[in-house]
Amino acid sequence: MLRRFLIDSSIFFKITGLFLFALLSFLGFSFYFIKDQVEQDNQREELRYRYFISTISPIVRESKDINVIYQYLKEFGFVQSSDPRIKEQLINTNKLPPFVQGVFAKTLKTDSGIYILLETPKESILFKYSPESSFVNFYIISIVAIIVLSLMFVMLLQAFAPLKILHSNIKKFSNGDLDISCKLGHKDEIGELAQEFDNAVSKIRALNESRSLFLRSIMHELNTPITKGRLICAMLEDSSAKERLISVFKRLGSLIEEFAKLEQMNSKTYRVKKREFFLKEAIDQAKMMLLIDDDERIVVENENDLIKADFELFTLALKNLFDNAIKYGEDKKVYVKAQMQNLIISNRGKPLKEDFSEYVKPYFKENNSQGFGLGLYIIKNVLESQKFEITYQYEDEMNHFIIQGCVVENSCKIKG
Repeated sequence: MLRRFLIDSSIFFKITGLFLFALLSFLGFSFYFIKDQVEQDNQREELRYRYFISTISPIVRESKDINVIYQYLKEFGFVQSSDPRIKEQLINTNKLPPFVQGVFAKTLKTDSGIYILLETPKESILFKYSPESSFVNFYIISIVAIIVLSLMFVMLLQAFAPLKILHSNIKKFSNGDLDISCKLGHKDEIGELAQEFDNAVSKIRALNESRSLFLRSIMHELNTPITKGRLICAMLEDSSAKERLISVFKRLGSLIEEFAKLEQMNSKTYRVKKREFFLKEAIDQAKMMLLIDDDERIVVENENDLIKADFELFTLALKNLFDNAIKYGEDKKVYVKAQMQNLIISNRGKPLKEDFSEYVKPYFKENNSQGFGLGLYIIKNVLESQKFEITYQYEDEMNHFIIQGCVVENSCKIKG
């Protein structure tokens, strides 16, 4: 569990955790090291104090010259002090009688150091032994190490900060926004990665623009002969041939409109706008796109079911499903019904020979089949753009293509 947490956590969290661990470890080591050194120094100073007490008394007794004693104290590390409070305390301790001659020494150990008072009938001089701390250099090294560690932490965060910009741009790119720039101006590995990603986005943007220009040019060139053909048909005398030609040109015009929608959808320029509408509206639109006048070809269980989807894209998917169902159905009919939140489009015939996942791949074609093999691939992508999923079932000699989650109100359920 801990391993999974460490793997899934962000890189900034890992860096911060590593810095805190290093900082706390260093502070803990410093604390225990200084504590141990203080204890050792206290023991050494205690031994030094005892040695001083044992040696100063004979020197004071034997020497009559205060300068000799002063020189000894200086060599031992004492310096002259002017602390009036300590001096007064030592003078008042065991006051010397006025008739006593010679030099006397009084000692006092405090937390601030060791004091010794050399006293004669004429004068008294206070000396202090305050050992220099051996930890000053270590304190300086510790502070410098903490500062360096903190600076390295800040530098690491600054080095990885562009990852957030790169992540934001990649997220925009995944949502279809190609108008992004990932140039960071850094020379490190992250900067190189951002530069390569920016190059890839530029190439994809250029490819999309050329593809879009190519498709639009084709559609424009196709529109010209279709328009001329319809004008020529309008000048013909009324006949069944004229009606057939007009229907053919209408069909070609609707196909170009479908290609335009698909091009917008693939280039991420089409904005899906869902709304509620009755199933009858979508079926009528699909019939018009298929140029079907025969109502018996499409059998609907209830036309009052309420659908919520993008009307244009949804009718485009229905049109392709109806076209496939009629084309490959044994009775050349398509059956439509709602079941809970799903819409089922069915036809009577043999089951699919391959797995359904193969049919939704681009350019998939069974043996001897006509067309480009894009029908179900287009249907799948059109539905997925609306967050719908299409599945397949075969029951009772019927092929069922199920659009899941598009029905918001089932009239049969209400009646029941």
